Amino acid sequence: MKIDLSDKTIIITGGLGAISEAVVRALIEAGAYLILTDAQSPADAARIIEERGHDPRRCEYHQMDVTDAKAVHRVVDACFAKHPKINIALSHAGGTRIEYFADTSDESFDKVVAFNLLGPVYFSRAVLRHWSASKIKGHLIFTSTYISKFPWKGISAYTAAKAGVDLFSKSIALEYAPLGIRSNVVAPGNVAAGSSKLLYETDVDYRRDVDKMSPLGHRNSPESIANAFLYLCSPLADEVTGAYLNVDAGVGLPKVQD
Repeated sequence: MKIDLSDKTIIITGGLGAISEAVVRALIEAGAYLILTDAQSPADAARIIEERGHDPRRCEYHQMDVTDAKAVHRVVDACFAKHPKINIALSHAGGTRIEYFADTSDESFDKVVAFNLLGPVYFSRAVLRHWSASKIKGHLIFTSTYISKFPWKGISAYTAAKAGVDLFSKSIALEYAPLGIRSNVVAPGNVAAGSSKLLYETDVDYRRDVDKMSPLGHRNSPESIANAFLYLCSPLADEVTGAYLNVDAGVGLPKVQD
């Protein structure tokens, strides 16, 4: 079945990230127009977009720091001024590093929370203001993680922030339903891309732990995450809201140890 997104104009945060490479490619190939935002400079963004082979006729780039509320509103306002019919917003920017709580400073903890929770909040507020005023029945989609549902050592700020995103998305789904606006979450597992891929290839202990976690015996491909976004952006998901879509190869399943 071919999914047609030619009527979709999509704005995405973290649009130059490792996983988003596959997401952006899938959405463009389905006919959508993509507005990519990220912290990269325009020059670096142009190079990355060219290297990834994204059709320049189907996307554009705006530099934006999701942790700067004023910058988010300024950039989102500019994007809506140019593309008033933006109807899907992907809050995809996020990430962390391993840092045990005992060694984490207030500044470091706050930075992770700002990137992974406050950034999505600022972005949502900026987008929802336009949709509410224009009566656009938009769709917010947040990228969370399978480990937002249970504790994990070394990333307490990240798991707490992502758990906040999960419930925030449900709150938006409930509050904005009367306007026809929807909100959903995609929760990847351990994806073979970016820093996770590098860590898997260079850290023997990390690779051992990851290999024994998935009942399916493998990690997520970036394409599997892209397919989840493709589904949620499509008419197939028109009545889906307040959902938490696991795409984690089963790593989040409760397990009884042998």
